[in-house]
Amino acid sequence: MSTKTIHYLTKIIDENFHTEDGRNYNQTAIIEKYKGQSKLSTKRLGVPSLREVYEQIYEGSNINLSHCYIKDFSLKEYRTQFNLPDGISVQLISFQADHSFFESEYGTDFSYANFGGQSSSFAYTTFYLGRVNFNYTRCATSLNFNHSEFNLEELSLKFAEFEEGDIRFSGAVFNCTDVLFTNTNFGKGNVNFRQANFGESHVSFQYARFDNGDVSFDKSKFRGEFIDFRKVEFGNGKTDFKRVDFGDGNINFSESDFKVGKISFRSSLFGTGKKKFENVDFGDNDVYFDGTVFKEGLLCFKNSTFKLLSLTDCNLGGHSDFRVKKGDFIDLSDSVIKDVVDFHAGTSDMYLKTLKIEGIKNMGKLFISWKKNNAFHLIQSQKLSSFESKANQFHILKESFHQNGKFNSEDSAYVAFKRYEMAAERKQGNELGGLHKLKTEIFHFFKWLVFDKAGLFATAPLRVFVSMIVVLTFFSLLYIVLPFFVDAAILPSVQHTGELSHVGTAFYHSAITFFTIGYGDFFPSGHIRWLSAAEGWAGVFLMSYFTVAFVRKILR
Repeated sequence: MSTKTIHYLTKIIDENFHTEDGRNYNQTAIIEKYKGQSKLSTKRLGVPSLREVYEQIYEGSNINLSHCYIKDFSLKEYRTQFNLPDGISVQLISFQADHSFFESEYGTDFSYANFGGQSSSFAYTTFYLGRVNFNYTRCATSLNFNHSEFNLEELSLKFAEFEEGDIRFSGAVFNCTDVLFTNTNFGKGNVNFRQANFGESHVSFQYARFDNGDVSFDKSKFRGEFIDFRKVEFGNGKTDFKRVDFGDGNINFSESDFKVGKISFRSSLFGTGKKKFENVDFGDNDVYFDGTVFKEGLLCFKNSTFKLLSLTDCNLGGHSDFRVKKGDFIDLSDSVIKDVVDFHAGTSDMYLKTLKIEGIKNMGKLFISWKKNNAFHLIQSQKLSSFESKANQFHILKESFHQNGKFNSEDSAYVAFKRYEMAAERKQGNELGGLHKLKTEIFHFFKWLVFDKAGLFATAPLRVFVSMIVVLTFFSLLYIVLPFFVDAAILPSVQHTGELSHVGTAFYHSAITFFTIGYGDFFPSGHIRWLSAAEGWAGVFLMSYFTVAFVRKILR
């Protein structure tokens, strides 16, 4: 037997047992709890007559089984004894069974129970062996399973209906093969699984419904192979999965709906299994996974909808699919990417307004389309980010595009990066004021004109070529106009220079100066001398600029 196995040994003795509230029983159960071969605890409980319990139920009395040992409790057997039809609802008035022990190899049966009165409670109670069945139960009041233990093959609350009261499983321990809340309606009260330990159970909340109350799984632990929240309807209350340890099982929230309320998975731990949030409708809500660790295995938000999806400071260890259907904002700031992160819009429509990737550590691959995803707008639309922050994010995109061989997109991201970098420098200089502001404005204008407008930071050779033509023409026009206003002329240095007009001479001189050819057949005079020197410098610079941009394109 495994040392992790919890089991119990029960001994019934003919000894009176008295409870603190005055109940007396003729027999006492001595229950010893073992983990493997080690005894963990021993407790003594009263042993009521099951026949008398059934009679109290039939009479509509309040039921108090606290500190009792109950073997083979079954409402199915109760119906048989009192000739009641199968499936008829059984009223349980203020059913109290705190610190008790239910045992049955054949199954403990509360099916079709109708819990009424002020409240019902199984707090600190242990259910052992077989199956425990709460299927089709109804509860118009609070039901308390806090710190209860289920050492069973199966715990089932399928099709249970809870109306007004709170449902509490805080600190409960589930050592079961299956824990089933399938099609359970949790009603308007709060639902609390805080610090519950589901162990290696296969857990299913499929088709469950929550209404207006808060739902909390804070600090819960899962170790089962399957944790199923598919098609769950979460209501208008707060949904709290903070600090949950989901283990290495497959987690599935696909096609679940969230109405109105805060949704938090902060600081949770998802293991190596699949984490599926596919086709989830988070509504117009903010969803927080900040500080969460996702180990290897698929993380999928494909076709989901939300207002804000926040995964700041997360560890994305596996393939992460963010091809969402609709969302206002995805925030991946300061997260670590170890595998593929996919935003690349495919055949289905994807509407995402804003993406923030500031400070991410990309050790994997980021797939995103500059055009289909409108990547520039995703970053540019950040309302609270500084110019420097946006520049850094465009640089991250630039490096990602380069890694993926998307060189045209890399150029676009690089231009955006440089422009926001210049804007950040300009803002910083203007904040200093005085001469710093003046110097900043001068350098900013120079960079804007020469680096940006002339050639898009060496990413567009055709644009550099056009800039060369514009500069050459500009100086030619100056050479044409200046002689009519100042002492300026273009003079021949040899006798036979051909039949060139005034305009032809101006363009010819501009060309040989711009391209630094210098045949010597014409030379500048007067104010055209310093203009020629300036054009020569511009020509050398732009030709070098063109060479860099052209060769960069060819080599890639």
